[in-house]
Amino acid sequence: MKRTLIASALMGVLLLAALPLSYQLWPARIPVAAAVDAGTPIGGPFELRDQQGRAVSQESFDGRWLLVFFGFTRCADICPTTLMHVAKVLDGLGEQSARLQPLFISLDPERDTPEVLAAYTGFFDERILGLTGTAEQIRQVADAYAVYFKKVPMGDTYMLDHSGSIYLMSPKGDLVSLISLQTPTADTVRTISMALADSRDG
Repeated sequence: MKRTLIASALMGVLLLAALPLSYQLWPARIPVAAAVDAGTPIGGPFELRDQQGRAVSQESFDGRWLLVFFGFTRCADICPTTLMHVAKVLDGLGEQSARLQPLFISLDPERDTPEVLAAYTGFFDERILGLTGTAEQIRQVADAYAVYFKKVPMGDTYMLDHSGSIYLMSPKGDLVSLISLQTPTADTVRTISMALADSRDG
């Protein structure tokens, strides 16, 4: 309950601070679904740093399912809304959540240091792992997941316009489900739970 209240308060502050940008950030400009429909492979090897500054790659999560989302900590609406959604999904999965690693990959490596990511993701759920890297590393992983993002100048600072989807990736690195940000929590829980159960049965 406390976590939800804190996250809600944080989201409110972010919305007020960046309200003029909301129309630019929602909805996604270039749906990744188009890439999926075109048969473009989604996912692949990456090398990043976690919120403790440790080097991580896709092999660091060998044997675990991944729930991947891209964004940045100064995001006005998509990111806090989605991270709250992911936190609720983890709670809804119960014991199954132990097989799933949520990853929040920053598209803003200039400002999203490991320390900033640790504080940000911790507001929502400590099980969500924030990842960052060099600009080149972020571009590589964003391209691999067909993520669109672009800097939007705002005086002496900037925001980011970016696409948004949640990727459910199998332990083999395959895209199993592309989850829309508008999907109800219960439906997301059901989708992930069934995928986890089917893999165990198989």
